[in-house]
Amino acid sequence: MYIVLFAFAYIWIMMIATASSLLKGVTVFILGGLIMALVYYLMDTPGRLRRRRAIEAEEDAAAAAQTQATPD
Repeated sequence: MYIVLFAFAYIWIMMIATASSLLKGVTVFILGGLIMALVYYLMDTPGRLRRRRAIEAEEDAAAAAQTQATPD
């Protein structure tokens, strides 16, 4: 996953370095950064879901252990 981001970052930096004016360089910097953040967010979605489900399963197991441990 990260190799795609590193490749994009390299291309992004080269585009900034070869911009013909400061305004174009800043524009490429901002838009490229937003695109890179969006790509990272979308590529990390399965990992975030997996981590969230693991935390919820851990909380459910702790709650089940708590209800079994306390007598009525």
